[in-house]
This record gives sequence, structure tokens and C-alpha cells, in this order.
Amino acid sequence: MKTIVGSVLALTLILVPSAPGQDLPSQSAVHQPQVVASGDGNLLFVWKERAGRTANLFAAVLADGTFGPKLRVNSVPDSVVGSPIDEMRAALAIGPSGEVAIAWTDAEFNIQTAIAPSAGAEFRASLRLNQTEGRVLQEFPSITFDEDGALHAVWLDPRSAGRPGAEEPADLYYARVRDGEVMEQNLTASQDSSVCGCCLPSIVESGGLLEIVFRNTTPDGYRDPFKIVGTTDGGFKDPRPISPAIWQIRACPVAGPIQVGDAVLWFDGSTGVRRLLAASRADREPAVVLEDSDQWTLRYPPRLVSGSPSLLLVPGRPAGYLMRYLGGTELSLEASDLPAWATSAAVLDGYLHIVGTEDNSFRYVTQLLGAVQ
Repeated sequence: MKTIVGSVLALTLILVPSAPGQDLPSQSAVHQPQVVASGDGNLLFVWKERAGRTANLFAAVLADGTFGPKLRVNSVPDSVVGSPIDEMRAALAIGPSGEVAIAWTDAEFNIQTAIAPSAGAEFRASLRLNQTEGRVLQEFPSITFDEDGALHAVWLDPRSAGRPGAEEPADLYYARVRDGEVMEQNLTASQDSSVCGCCLPSIVESGGLLEIVFRNTTPDGYRDPFKIVGTTDGGFKDPRPISPAIWQIRACPVAGPIQVGDAVLWFDGSTGVRRLLAASRADREPAVVLEDSDQWTLRYPPRLVSGSPSLLLVPGRPAGYLMRYLGGTELSLEASDLPAWATSAAVLDGYLHIVGTEDNSFRYVTQLLGAVQ
């Protein structure tokens, strides 16, 4: 890893829901908050609020320093799965014309999505992506738009397990949504082993190609990242490994991989030390980007920073890291002073906007990026 420390100056402003007339996240009910650059010069905040054993998904736009109306995303009230697991956070995507899509697992373990024509607009009725009936643990969606405005989604689906409540064996399913119509297919039907049942997959679109990374299992018990490449019309190649087999584990680590540029990044515990690895091909050993030490602990797998194609947020304790992808498997350290509660970030107007939860309360802070863009 190349280390180039940039200047990131923290401001003292933390916004909490206290302003009259603003219906912001409640102090105690919010979890899995996220922020994205909406494409129109504003920020979109998305979060869950608990409703007993279930939850609701809400969204609100921050424009000119003011939060807009709080919008419920799910059509049916109290219908979102209430799990607080970080990997179960909602999936977000901004379309080529500014449309917003959000996908989630509902309380019946179906994969739902809702689309709004723009950030701050009302969401259309929720649409179910999985084309199955019955209670199956279909979970962990990821979504992206293509340049024509079609929505593409992947999720983990153990419908072939034949046992109620089973997480494995599972397959990776895909769906394309165009003009309200859903086309679904199984992307791992050709393999004998299961995909890893609780690790969030990731799908991105680039130049008309869909690139999907997920944690797979092998018959001898390794759980490492694989990749599937396809086209936006639904043609996909078979899964292929991204690195040599490394982590032989008898349980799901609940930590999915992500793709940035040509590299795939993921959490690994094969050596007994928590590490963040990067790889782009299976015939080379992955690069160690970060690992636990006496001074720092990896909290969650990294996530992309909205509004910047090369920045990543790495949640950690006692502080989170901001990193930049340099190409190949190299990343630079841009800042090591992000709040320990930080789990989502976006870049807008020279600032890094960070959200998360601390002591079961919503937190939001902005940091001046300086030279970091």
C-alpha cells in the first residue's frame, strides 16, 4: 500500500434532528443511515426506522443546508425487515436522468425496490424482484442503473435449499427492471457449491457491461470472492475466482466484497488477523491493504464514497479511514481521522459528508476535503 496522507479538516457541525419543522431521523429509532450525491447538486439521505419487529425506510434530501420532506420508501407501512446487521442495509442507485432506486428485503424476505423520478420526489409503488412464492430467506440486494435507465439487481437466494429458514445452499440471482417489467435469472445455477449465504454482493455497470462480485464457496470449504461479467441484456459468463483460495471457514463471515476500478476489495480472516485485501486476478496473491493492529481495528468491509469514483470509506476503530484507489491493487491513505461511527459518505462541493449511528443515535458531520476530490 502506498501511503499519501492528505489534508482533511473536520468541522464542528453535527446535524441532529432538532430544527423546528424538519422531520429528520429520530434519535433512537434510526439505523443503517446512508448518504449519496443525488446528481443534482444535493444530497440524499436514506435510513431505516424501527417499528417493533419490522421497520420502515425513509429518504430526505438536503438542499442548501435544509432537509426536505421525509418520504417513506416502502409502499406498505412497517413492511421492511428489521435486522440491524450492516450487510442488510438498503441498496441505492442514481440513474442517468437523476432517478433514484432503493432496494431492500421486506419482512417476508422478498426483495423489493422502489423508484422515484428524482431525489426528493415521491417513490412509486414497491416492485418485487424475486419471482418466487413462499417464505425464503432472499436477502442482501445490490442495484445499479445502466445508461438507458434500466435497473439491474442481484441478491442471495436459497430457494433451492428446500428447507424453510435455510441460508445455504444459496444461489446468486439477478433481475433487470425495465418499464416496470422484471426479468429474473439464476447466475450460479451451473456450479455445484453454494454462494456464501450472508455476504452482500455488489453490482456495478460500466460501458454497457455488468460486473458482479460476491463471496462464493468451494466444495472444500473456502469462502473467497468471485466475479461474474455480463451484458445489460442479460447475457452472463460463468463465475470465476478473483484470488487464489485463501480462507477456509465453516461459517459465513457476513462481509461481502466490493469492486473499485479493476480491483476487488474484501475482508479476510484467514491468518487470524482481520485484513482488507485487494486483487484483480486469481493467479496472483492479493495485496494486503490494511490489517488490524494494537492501534487500529477494521470494523466493517469498505464501501464506495458516493460522488467520487476512487474514494472509499473504511469503517474502523478508534477512527475510520478515507482511502483512494490508485489503480491495479494499490490504494493510498487520504485520511485516518474519520469518526469511528462513520458507515456511509458522499462528496459534494469540496466536502466529505459522513453519516452513521452512535449510541443508537443518528450522526452526520461534514469534513473539508482540501486537496482530496
